Amino acid sequence: MIDLDQPPQYRTPRSGISKGGRRRALVLVVVGAFLAGGLLGGVATYVWWYQPMAASVEQADQAARSAVSVLLFAEPGVMTVHTEPRQVRIEAQVTVVNAGPEPVNVLALRVDQPGVTLRSPEKERQVAAGTAFPVDVVVEWNCVADETEALVASVSVETVDDQARKLSQVALDAAPWIESARAGCAG
Repeated sequence: MIDLDQPPQYRTPRSGISKGGRRRALVLVVVGAFLAGGLLGGVATYVWWYQPMAASVEQADQAARSAVSVLLFAEPGVMTVHTEPRQVRIEAQVTVVNAGPEPVNVLALRVDQPGVTLRSPEKERQVAAGTAFPVDVVVEWNCVADETEALVASVSVETVDDQARKLSQVALDAAPWIESARAGCAG
């Protein structure tokens, strides 16, 4: 007879794994999951954090190596006054100072402002880092135009990695030329 209120009296056969074996298996599963999580976390950290950071550092190093910085200073020159149209022509030099970390090849200097033009012959001029180099220029002042107090030049250069660049809005200290132009236009 079967009594449904009572648990069965017979035992089910064991699976053959002891209690200690189950614990070892559970510990191995937990350790394996922990190692897999650490490995996946390391890969994710490298891909999303370290790799972009390393790329940005490399780009910053490359930008620093190819940075170009020049200073321009006018030197007094030979002045010629033309009466028709009233114009002052000055043949002079501009001292180009390379304030950047690498040598540059200065190809040309230009100024195009109302009443003032400046041109240099287009040729290669190697200027080492931290040194100065004179560049021959021709400056033409139109006496009819408003007086110019400051000149802003554009400089065409080539960097050591053969990148051609045009630096615009470079301040040109043209005090000697401004004085000569005023005197030539007044006389």
